[in-house]
Amino acid sequence: MNKGRNILLIMICLLSVSVLAFFTLFERDNTQGVADGVRYIVVSEQDGVKTLEFYFEEPGRVETGLASDDGEVVTVSVDGSDFSYTVDKTKFAVTAFKDGAKTDDPEAFETYSEKLIRMIVKGKDRFVKFWQAAIVAVVALAGGLIILFAEEIWHIVYKKDKDEVPEWKNMNGIKAAGACVIAVAVVLLVIFILI
Repeated sequence: MNKGRNILLIMICLLSVSVLAFFTLFERDNTQGVADGVRYIVVSEQDGVKTLEFYFEEPGRVETGLASDDGEVVTVSVDGSDFSYTVDKTKFAVTAFKDGAKTDDPEAFETYSEKLIRMIVKGKDRFVKFWQAAIVAVVALAGGLIILFAEEIWHIVYKKDKDEVPEWKNMNGIKAAGACVIAVAVVLLVIFILI
C-alpha cells in the first residue's frame, strides 16, 4: 500500500515539474501579439527589418509599419504617424520620437502603447515567471507531503499511540486536506497563466 502511494506521489511530482518547466521555459513566438487593444502581425522579415500590420478594434482599421533592428536598438515606425519609437534591446526601454526629435508628448503612446512597442521587440512574456513557478511548486509539495506523511499526521491529530497503525481509510480526512492543497497549487498556476 505504501509503495503504491509513494510511486503515485513520485509520478505526480514528476508531472508537476514537467508542467512547471514547460510554462516557465517555453518561449512563445514573436510573430504576433495583442496589447492595449491593438494587434500586431509580422507580415515579413528580411535583413533585420520586420514589416508589420496593426489591427484595431474599429472594424476595417489597419495600419502598417516597420521594425528595424541594428543589433542594439530597434526602431519602430508606423506609416502616416508623426511618432516613431526606439527600444533598447538590453533594458527594453521605449523612447518616443516626434519628427526625429525625442519627445515626452503623452500622445505618443495613445495609439501604440509602450507595452505594445516593447512586445514587438521582446516578444510575449513566458507563461509563468520563475518566482510564480516556485510558489506553485512549494504549495504542491506541501500537499504531497501531507499525503506522504498522512500516518504520522494521523497520530498527531488524533493523539494516538505510536504503536497503533491506522487503516488507509481512517486517514481520508488527511488525504483530502493534502489533495485540497494540491488543488490550490493548480488554481494558482491557472491564475498565474491568465494574469
